[in-house]
Amino acid sequence: MTAVAHREVERKYEVPEGAESSVDWSGLPGYTVSAEAVEHRMEAVYYDTEDMALGRRSVALRRRRGGADDGWHVKFSEATGRQEWQVPLLRTPDRMPAAVRHLLAGLTGGEPLRPIATLRTVRQVQAVSDAGGDEVAELAADVVEAVDERTGTARSWSEWEVELLDGSIPEERQQEIFDAVESAIFAVGGRPSNSRAKIARALGAEDGAGAPAADGSAQEASSPGEKPGQTTGTGGAGQKGQQGKKGKQGKKGQKTAKKTDKTGKKGRKAKGTGPEALRTVLDGLAEQLVLWDFKVRLDAPDAVHQMRVTSRSLRSVLRAAGPFFAGDTAQELDGRLRELAGALSGARDAEVTAELLAGRVAALDGRVDPAAAKVLQRAAEEQSQRAAAAVRRRVTSREHLQLLADVRAFAAAPPLTEECAELSAREVADALVHRALRKVVRVAERGAAAEESGETAQEQRLEHLHDVRKAVKRVRYVDAVLDRAGFRPGKSLRRAARDAEDYQDALGRVMDSTVVERWLADRAKALQGSGEDRYAVGLLHGAEVSRMHAGAEGGSEVVGVLLSQLRADLA
Repeated sequence: MTAVAHREVERKYEVPEGAESSVDWSGLPGYTVSAEAVEHRMEAVYYDTEDMALGRRSVALRRRRGGADDGWHVKFSEATGRQEWQVPLLRTPDRMPAAVRHLLAGLTGGEPLRPIATLRTVRQVQAVSDAGGDEVAELAADVVEAVDERTGTARSWSEWEVELLDGSIPEERQQEIFDAVESAIFAVGGRPSNSRAKIARALGAEDGAGAPAADGSAQEASSPGEKPGQTTGTGGAGQKGQQGKKGKQGKKGQKTAKKTDKTGKKGRKAKGTGPEALRTVLDGLAEQLVLWDFKVRLDAPDAVHQMRVTSRSLRSVLRAAGPFFAGDTAQELDGRLRELAGALSGARDAEVTAELLAGRVAALDGRVDPAAAKVLQRAAEEQSQRAAAAVRRRVTSREHLQLLADVRAFAAAPPLTEECAELSAREVADALVHRALRKVVRVAERGAAAEESGETAQEQRLEHLHDVRKAVKRVRYVDAVLDRAGFRPGKSLRRAARDAEDYQDALGRVMDSTVVERWLADRAKALQGSGEDRYAVGLLHGAEVSRMHAGAEGGSEVVGVLLSQLRADLA
């Protein structure tokens, strides 16, 4: 059974009754529409959990029969719109394929999926072709009858939609196609539809001038910046991810954020309780972990890295907020998240190696044979693919699903101490950032003491730099999650956090070098006795060892400057 994913780019339209017979397709600039329409009769059954776990995350699951794409379809939001993932029907069409259940397991939390709506559509399809005769889009006139299976409510409507056959063509060409078709649709009184999707209408989410459904679901909502009725796709599974909110704010949002930072009256939670702050931060991270789990299962670009970042962000908060948690549940969860991060690290290291190898070859200015470089690059990419596949297998395990469930449960009701209950949100934010910064100072001081003794070996120096970098990243993670949740520490602590983060990239380059050096050393060993040319590996390994040693020397100086800066900031 082969799953297929594609980018969905379409626009929907409301048209007057009878427009089908009056629209004139003959004058489209540069395009033609087929004279005869092909009729399809389709049935789509949508599924979700009792608490609408998919819909709340802008994910839709349907089983469609009839039309050109029979099968199970998973639609989900991304940074720029919608993506669709398809699996063929089984011999028993009503039976859900295991691939679908596995893909959605993290989102559903193991809860059963049940029908929530049935849509029966009569679709008249016409092909849109360019001047060369190639089909570029489909024009569909739909008459829909829907039943909300939760309430038995029946709804019906008609709409038109235009969907591009290739969602990867340049945006300028996309716009050209839509403009051509819309010239005829608008001429008969058509207009862009405000409907987000058929499932939203079927569930009543758009009843009453677009009011949300009673359960709060808003499935298949268009992404910010899209035109009414248009959907596209690639990006982040509806995630409130590492870059989600800032990326969506736009210029207006950024101005609002700046204004709010000064006044504390709008958007920013300048006031609030400590428990509110921790619950908000933990809930946001738990949701991110679930959404990146979904993206890992989809084998989406950067998903493994972002899931690792999220797991480390959770650990950073659990550690920084340690004194505010009663019992040992937080420590136990931290240990399990450490195991997850460790499993993800191998895949991330393989990604880094594959990404950096071409630059390492180029830096040797032609001394590495191109054929040998190609073999090495292919080996690095294959290892990265195997490591990513191992992660995808891991996330299907019962233990992993239990971890997701336990993270969500902890975030919903963290075991907070009486001390935390007496603090404000600002005081908790201050405490979290301060503890993370003090950790950097302690780790840096240990390394500085070793350097002063003159007994630090190269391996120990690299280990120390790695520890400092991890501590600095904890500061960044804590600072970032507080900022996204709307809780900010005091100005002096924000400044200290920024100072620490300024040194992360320099330390990161040293650590990346150790990853590449280790891979090249392992590659050289693997080639022993194989008869293959080891010269290219030797050249690259030697250069990487030199780069690593120089980075270690410079890194020690960086840590010294960082330590002085933080001592001044925290004085």
